[in-house]
Amino acid sequence: MPVANCIVSSDKRSGAGDLIELWSRESGISSENMTINIIVADRQFGRSYSVMADLLLPSMWSGQSISALQTGLTRALAHYFLLDLQEVLVATRIIPSGRVVENGEEVTW
Repeated sequence: MPVANCIVSSDKRSGAGDLIELWSRESGISSENMTINIIVADRQFGRSYSVMADLLLPSMWSGQSISALQTGLTRALAHYFLLDLQEVLVATRIIPSGRVVENGEEVTW
């Protein structure tokens, strides 16, 4: 974990390069446990963004690492989809220890 669930507008279905490696490079953090899910939006109402990302991070990350991951993800998504930074929204949620289940087991840190 970190996991990014990204909703992209229907006209932004594909991008250029390896998105995980872009995120790793932009954040300065290893790509070993990174996951990005891309979901194509059917419709969007109100304030429009080309990409909206929900970033899930474990509470063990420092404030500096959280900042690097969320700003790095923003830059990576903009680069990958050839967007201006203002077209990308990233919202970060911090997940407490014991609130993740992987391989049928609760994960603690």
